[in-house]
Amino acid sequence: MKRIIVFAMALVAAFTLVAKGHAPYRAPHVSVHTSHHHHGSGGAIAAGVVGGALLGGLVASAVSTPPPPPVVKPAPVVVTPAPVVVTPAPVVVTPAPVVVQSAPVVVPQPVYQTQNVWVEGRYVDTVQPNGTVVRTWQPGHYEQRTVRVQ
Repeated sequence: MKRIIVFAMALVAAFTLVAKGHAPYRAPHVSVHTSHHHHGSGGAIAAGVVGGALLGGLVASAVSTPPPPPVVKPAPVVVTPAPVVVTPAPVVVTPAPVVVQSAPVVVPQPVYQTQNVWVEGRYVDTVQPNGTVVRTWQPGHYEQRTVRVQ
């Protein structure tokens, strides 16, 4: 960055000197006091150097001055105590015995009844002592049987 500033100052000074050397010819200023002639060569150079210095200083301050760094404040340290976990003692509740009085269970007993039941007639096979089978008709009849009513 300092090289740019020095280069700018030298450039301004060089332009001032070159411009002074190539300026159109002016007639020397004749004053009443002829013994004191003023050509202006020293004043123009000094003005160029001073102007270059001022211009270089302005350029340097505009270019080289970085913005101030942002002020970063550290976050405040907050100390929080560790949470205290309290587990309550378990509460054991013994339930009172529950007595349920229910109505007595009545199991119905089956009811049996003796009835006369008609049995259809059928053929009955009987085997003779010599091994022959004789088929005979047995007619229908009533029989007493015990029957469950329910």
